[in-house]
Amino acid sequence: MKTSIKVLFTAILIIQGLSLKAQNTTGVYLNENDYKDHKLTYASNTDKIQLNEFFGGNTISVINDGKKVNLNKNEIFGYRLANQDYRFYNNVAYKVIDTVGFAIYSREKLVQDTKGYKPATQYFYSVNNKAVKELTIANLTASFPQATNFRYSLQSNFRSDADLISYDHAANQYKIKYLYLEHKRVMASN
Repeated sequence: MKTSIKVLFTAILIIQGLSLKAQNTTGVYLNENDYKDHKLTYASNTDKIQLNEFFGGNTISVINDGKKVNLNKNEIFGYRLANQDYRFYNNVAYKVIDTVGFAIYSREKLVQDTKGYKPATQYFYSVNNKAVKELTIANLTASFPQATNFRYSLQSNFRSDADLISYDHAANQYKIKYLYLEHKRVMASN
């Protein structure tokens, strides 16, 4: 009895350790299919990616097996770092926030304030992982010209572009995603 409890306890510890390592994996998504399949290249359990963002660098550096590998940002889809996915578009990294229906991204940027510059979060989106666009009512309306009820929902449910990132904690989803999925449900039933 004691032996089986020890074996069970050891197995639980091993499984928890493996899941912790898997959760903290860092690496590069070479293309969109790798991202969709969660297939990381140059994967490790340590944060060994240098983004070279200062002065608009167009490469990232990955330490793999003790060797430094440089990759062009415009030739890879994105990367995973600190348990978070990022996508590159025009050599800029965007944090992936939500991918249901269409992707929503964020990016920190310095903006002018009364006492200098301060960091502010800006939001973006893409449809089918194509061009990354600023998350605005006008841009969404232009991206979904055939989705009439979705476009009308945007106009009637959001007063400003800033409202588009509203989150419904009870439903555990962004309100814009609820409207989009409701549109898709209505279209599928017709």
